[in-house]
This record gives sequence, C-alpha cells and structure tokens, in this order.
Amino acid sequence: MAPTDLRLDYAYCTADALGGVHGVARQRAVELSQSFIRVHAELERGRQEGRLGFWELPQTPAAELTAIKSQAERLRGLADNLVVLGIGGSALGATAVDMALNGIWRHSLPRRQDGMRLYVADNSDPRMFTSLLEGLDLKRTAFNVISKSGSTAETAAQFMVALDRLEQALGPEEARRRLVLTTDPVAGSLRPLATLQGFPSLPVPPNVGGRYSVLSAVGLLPLACAGHDIDALLAGAGRMAARCLAPEMTANPAYLFAALAVDFWRRGRNILVMMPYVSDLFGLAQWFAQLWAESLGKALNLKGETVNLGQTPVAAVGATDQHSQLQLYMEGPHDKLICFITLDNYGCDLEIPSLYPELDAMAYLGGRSLAELIQAEAKATAAALADQGRPSLSLRLPLLDEDALGQVIFLLEAATVAAGALLGIDPLDQPGVELSKKLTYGLMGRPGFDSFRQRLEELDLGQRFVL
Repeated sequence: MAPTDLRLDYAYCTADALGGVHGVARQRAVELSQSFIRVHAELERGRQEGRLGFWELPQTPAAELTAIKSQAERLRGLADNLVVLGIGGSALGATAVDMALNGIWRHSLPRRQDGMRLYVADNSDPRMFTSLLEGLDLKRTAFNVISKSGSTAETAAQFMVALDRLEQALGPEEARRRLVLTTDPVAGSLRPLATLQGFPSLPVPPNVGGRYSVLSAVGLLPLACAGHDIDALLAGAGRMAARCLAPEMTANPAYLFAALAVDFWRRGRNILVMMPYVSDLFGLAQWFAQLWAESLGKALNLKGETVNLGQTPVAAVGATDQHSQLQLYMEGPHDKLICFITLDNYGCDLEIPSLYPELDAMAYLGGRSLAELIQAEAKATAAALADQGRPSLSLRLPLLDEDALGQVIFLLEAATVAAGALLGIDPLDQPGVELSKKLTYGLMGRPGFDSFRQRLEELDLGQRFVL
C-alpha cells in the first residue's frame, strides 16, 4: 500500500477488541467473507452490463473532460461567482469537495485567484435564495443548472428566477452565456432548452444516478470552476476503483465496509454515524448521509417482498460532537456503528504556547499542537467507545487533497452498492421519494397530476388537530 493510499481500520469492530457479544468473531468474519462470493459476482455482472455507471467515471474520456474544463475556463473569464442550482445528488457532492479543499469558512474569506467562489443553492427556501441573489453582483455571477430529468421542481423554479434576474441585469444574450445546463444528453425538460435556445450544456451520463454523480460533469464542472484539480480527483478515484475490484472481502475496502455495516445492522445497530475529525469534511458526512439513506432505505427487496429495511446515517464532526452527541453514543442504546474519518497530516498546525505553568489543567498542553490534540481526541474517543462495547471503524486519510477525496468518495459509493447486493435490494433507485414529488406537482398545478392533488386533499385533516 502506497503512503498516499486511504486505509480502513476496523480493529474496534472485532471480538478481539469488543468481546464476543458486541464484536465480530473470527468465525463470523469467515461467514461474511463467503457471502461476498455471490456479491462480487452480482457486482461484476452489473459492471459488465453498464448498470453501475459510476464505476466508469474515473476513466472519463479525455474529450468529455476537455469540454468540462473548457466551460469552466469560459465561466471563470466571465464571473467571480458560480451558483449551482440543484438539489440532493446534484448539490451535495460538489459542496463536500469544495468545503473540504477550500474550507468551512470559504465564503467569508477572499476568493482564490485561480477559481470562482462556489455557492450551492439546494433549497427552494425563498429567504435563502433571495439573500443569495441580492448579496451577489449578478454581473459577476454565473449559474450551473443541474437536473438530469429537468423536472425537479425546486431546480426548475430557481432556474426561472435566476434567468429572469440575469436578463434584467445583462440582457437575454449575455444572460444565456452565464448559464450552463447539466442534464440528460437526450431526454428531459432541460435538453430542448439547451438545444433550441442555445444554452451551453454538459451531459449527465444516463446510467449514473444523482447521488453517484459527483465524479461526472455534475460535480466536475463546479469543482473545476472553483479551481480544484479534477484530474487528481479522478486519479484518486481510479486507484480506489482498482482496489475495489478485488473479489476477496478482506482485500477489498468497499466489501469490508459493507460487510461490517450490514452485519452490525442485522445485530440491531441500525444507525451509522459518519464522524470526521476535520471540520472541513462535514460536507462529506452530509453527502454520505444521502448516499447511504437513499440507496439502502427500501420497502421491497429484489424478490418483491416487503422488507422495510435501511440503516439511518447521521452526520457528526469531531471533536465538536464529543460535546453534544458522544454521551448518547457511549451510554445510550446499542444501536450505533461509528465511522470516523481521520487525517495523518492536516496540512497546517498551530503550536500551543506554554502559558500558565501554575495551572495543571493548561500547563500540560504547552509545547504541543492542535493537530496533536485532535488526533489524540479521535484515538481516545474510539478507544472509549470500544471500552464500552461500542464498535467503530476509521477511514484514515494521509492528507486532505483531491487525490484523497477521490479515493474516499469512490470507496463509499462502491461500499453502498455492495451493501445493497448483500441486503438483496436495489441501491440505484429511489421509489420512496416519488410520491412526495407527485403530490407537490399536483399542489402546484402541473398538468397531468390532478389526481395527486385530490389525494393530498383527502389526506388533509384541516385545522382539527392544530393547537
């Protein structure tokens, strides 16, 4: 393993650390490993049939990358700010990577000279969107509209508002130059607009779902605009993809992650906490929450049987949430598996000055550093949980750069589809969110959805239960 490779530390999941009641015993590990003979065959078939389209994204053809980079260079020449109009998988991935690389305070700091400020407007909340539009200089702002279907109500509404504002500020022709539509290459509501009205556009691969799309144009264009090295991001993902082809569970980090998560879920640990010990990685934890929840929360299995399964993901951040959630994790129900993300090298550090030698509670910190402190806190928290029979695993990154982020993103995507295969469900669809969308369409008067408006009216009990 190279020094730049991500490592998966699962010591605190084993019976050696937790005992036979709470940990995975060696015989159980053998049984889990044998179950991946079937899982590997299913995923290999899915790759060959093109159903796992995200697996091919690290090898995106050079011509497609050139088109993405060309649009990014064009937008950087026009504007200082890029606003992404998208929701869910169209928003969370770019946010995660930009927050990781430019920092959690990025919007309050001076803009990078080699990139645009990236804003992701992932809600139809009028307060949020109004304050964003009024706070930006529209003459120095571009918009990336992301919707594979083009029918996402939140994104469509924001697109029309933004286009109207741009046309008022710059005129119709200049407004079109400030917009890039990222959508299905053939179908959907946005494709005719791009074709007929001349909006610049990029394709979403038809076989890549939104929550698996960060390594496509969906994520790569905003990230290139923000000045990030998308080649390095894909290179890291490609190295991890090669590791995730190993058929043996113990040699494949995605299989091992999936095996532990599913096995602990079956034993009652139906909450998976993603807890990076890096504030800048909180966006990654939120991205993972959508990936895991929407992929694995299913009513039916592949046989059509009702199963209503899923493991609830929770986004946390260390050391902050040691002081808000850890008490529950330590002494509450045995229903959680914790996944820590740690850094070997934070890329910067602050030495703690030697002050107040007369105060034992402060003096011992003098001469140490903040990196030492937070790394000690991560190790101590994992050990304390293990002492109480609470399992955890750790994704250990050598440093925080594009290569490392590509690795962890691909690992978690591959682990998600492996978990789906292990559970016997489809991790690529999301039927449960469709009813809410259709009821919204009906309530807003979209043609063809009158029956859903009527259904909502039937469900509405009025004011009888309003206090």
